[in-house]
Amino acid sequence: MRASIYFALVQPEPIADDRESIIDAAYRCLSEPHAGPIPVAAILQRAGVSTRAFYRHFESKDQLFLAMLRQETDALAQRLDRIVEDMPGDPTRLLEAWIEGMFGLIHDDRTRMHFTVIDSDEVRAAKGYRETREQAHADRERSLAEILRRGCRDGSFPLAKPEQDVVAINAIISRMMITQRYDDHPGLRRAKAAVLDFALRALGATTERR
Repeated sequence: MRASIYFALVQPEPIADDRESIIDAAYRCLSEPHAGPIPVAAILQRAGVSTRAFYRHFESKDQLFLAMLRQETDALAQRLDRIVEDMPGDPTRLLEAWIEGMFGLIHDDRTRMHFTVIDSDEVRAAKGYRETREQAHADRERSLAEILRRGCRDGSFPLAKPEQDVVAINAIISRMMITQRYDDHPGLRRAKAAVLDFALRALGATTERR
């Protein structure tokens, strides 16, 4: 009896592990061929957790999907923010690193699968998805806007209008990434170079700075 009480007191509940197990199971279920919406029961069976564990972390399947979206987009925004924080200096080099960071989404198998899932019709149908995605875009763009503002201040980007240009640069990156195969390395290099060239021309960067 005494040993059982001690075990109960010192062993923490695997609450965080349950949450990550549920999210991981949802990604695996949604990434595999399936007919119709994935039921919560299928996700829980895959995760090996109880219904009680699910509702300890998520109010509904929609909330689970939004948590998945926030987890991936927050991680991306933080990586892009670190480019600005860790690479003070030439805005052109910062812009090139930022574009490289965005294309990094399709280099890693796991990250590519995660973003494919959170962009699927089933996840997009979650209540609150549009608002969460819009906030994610704003979070992702803040580092790019800061790079463009630095270029305005030091003359690197004399034509820059940061609030407008972040939308245009993001749009061309999205188009390029959709058409590129992740294993086509020469194609990816050309795509990144094309985005950088487009951005520098639009921002009015001088030939010397290019």
